[in-house]
Amino acid sequence: MSKITVVADTPIPAPQQAQVEAVLAPYDGRFVNGLPRDNQDEKTRQLLAQAEVMYIYGMSAERLRLATRLKWMHLPFVGVNRLLAVPEVAQSEITLTNARGIIARPVADQVLAFMLSFARQLRPQWEAQSRHEWFFGSMRDGGKIDQLADQTLGLIGYGEIGQHIAKRAKAFDMRVIATRTNPKPGAPYLDEALSQAELPRLLAEADFVIVTAPLTPQTAGMLGREQFAQMKPSAYLINIARGPLVRQAELVEALRAGQIAGAGLDVFEQEPLPADSPLWDLPNVLITPHTAGMFKRLEADTVAFFCQNLERYLKGEPLENVVDKERGY
Repeated sequence: MSKITVVADTPIPAPQQAQVEAVLAPYDGRFVNGLPRDNQDEKTRQLLAQAEVMYIYGMSAERLRLATRLKWMHLPFVGVNRLLAVPEVAQSEITLTNARGIIARPVADQVLAFMLSFARQLRPQWEAQSRHEWFFGSMRDGGKIDQLADQTLGLIGYGEIGQHIAKRAKAFDMRVIATRTNPKPGAPYLDEALSQAELPRLLAEADFVIVTAPLTPQTAGMLGREQFAQMKPSAYLINIARGPLVRQAELVEALRAGQIAGAGLDVFEQEPLPADSPLWDLPNVLITPHTAGMFKRLEADTVAFFCQNLERYLKGEPLENVVDKERGY
């Protein structure tokens, strides 16, 4: 393989650009770091026509038609639902890979942060701090502060993120159950693996319900009024997967009614979350702006993984993190 052209549709930082170029150098390859946004621009059209590999943040049908030599697209995110919403992308024979695994540990950390905040009732104490108020009596008399030990963590989905969450939960002496597509016994860190059909049981037993499933046509809206009614009134819902997995208006109803104790939300049906959303003002909700996967080395680690995969591609070896377009992950 020679004279391969790799194109990033959005520029990556200079140190990461140098890493990609170093991988390509022995193969007389070329790296184009960023494309003009205008598809009618002649330079854009030429670069798309020459691209064999693309590091993409998005792909339109028009760009895909112009990329006549394209064989492999890499998305530096985990969720591919928006990309696969473009029919031409979903139906193409071009290999698609993603960054699965890169953010698993920070996302798991975020889940533990939500859980500890709820268990230790940190929000009302921090609010009391802002009022210079010693909140000891209210916390003691309220009886809401708890430990994570001996509580049940229920994971909806058990991929890499789910496994990292479970690993951390076991360190806190929690019981861990999860629904899986293939609920085989012996999965690491799981006390019990349940089938998808056993979701009602998970909801009834879990003190913390964590949504880690991918967004597909089958999982969209999977949690709503009926599912919240199956949860304990003392249970918390945490969603770090995709907003449309949860019917947001019905979640608001459940939170207002005290049907569940609270929610930790990093993702939403509409992002940014509109300023008039009732979620902002609910006292039993913790909100983060889709930052669960962020950490200082995110971009460096993402490009490093792409470079490792690029070396495999250049050597004719199988790629890692190939997306099954039919399954949606």
